[in-house]
Amino acid sequence: MPAMNALLTGLVDFAGLFPPAGLDMASAVRAYAEYRQGPHARMLGSFVVPAGRLPEFETALMALGAEDPAGRAWPVSVLAGDTVDTDIGRALRFTPSGDRGPAVQVVSIEVKADTAFSVARAMALVPRAMTMAVEIPLSLRREDRRSVLRALKSAGRVAKLRTGGVAPESIPSPEQVAEFIWDCARAPVPFKATAGLHHAVRAEQRLTYAADSPRAVMHGFLNVFLAAAAAWRAVRSGAAPETLAPPPAVAGILEERDASSFTFDGEAIRWRNVEFTAAEIARARSGLARSFGSCSFVEPIAELEALGWLPRP
Repeated sequence: MPAMNALLTGLVDFAGLFPPAGLDMASAVRAYAEYRQGPHARMLGSFVVPAGRLPEFETALMALGAEDPAGRAWPVSVLAGDTVDTDIGRALRFTPSGDRGPAVQVVSIEVKADTAFSVARAMALVPRAMTMAVEIPLSLRREDRRSVLRALKSAGRVAKLRTGGVAPESIPSPEQVAEFIWDCARAPVPFKATAGLHHAVRAEQRLTYAADSPRAVMHGFLNVFLAAAAAWRAVRSGAAPETLAPPPAVAGILEERDASSFTFDGEAIRWRNVEFTAAEIARARSGLARSFGSCSFVEPIAELEALGWLPRP
């Protein structure tokens, strides 16, 4: 199924260490090793780890013992915290010294920044050949966000969009997400998403795994990535590239809650009367919407299977 392959390949960066899953390091490492050998391994992206926990990560890798059966290094994304300079240095120096466990390669460093100056300062520390993703707060004024995106574009870096959290107020509105995607598409700057995208289609859900968890309407990863495909198409076709308002299809897809409005065959995925071919989805994934971080790899797969969009093994 070329269209689904284009959408799903490398889509999920495993962030099992983070809420609401909050796995301990050993459990997260074991889970990632299992997913890499599972029937849906093609969907799996990098292992996400905070810079301050890299020594713990190395210990867990050695305890795992077994090398990767395919002989491939694990791709790792390292999150820098408040001590950006120190954390970037830790990530760049990270090379597990043990002779047991799978090989790893730091492929991405992720930071937070809200000004072009702070972006430039962090970028100066990271080799251009390495992917660097910069989380841009949605609370930032739009003209300031565009300034940050211009800085990212000039340096060949990636933006990062936070789409949720464990509290209702942490979930941005569809309008905010649509504007972010549209600004990235127009820049153009690729982005990755993080938090709150366990589910395929926008719907009200529990925000944690606790019995008394608060509930809220969460974004769906299918909504976000097809909305990005719509934005990418509009910019590439020259449709209203100068307007600040996202095209109606971008906002419409993000707001969609009816799973039956999404259909697919081998060559295309459709939202209502809007069709995206496998080639268009692949280009949008490469040029705009790269991946999303999720503390669960199982939930996105289970939802796709339940909807009949992914064959059960």
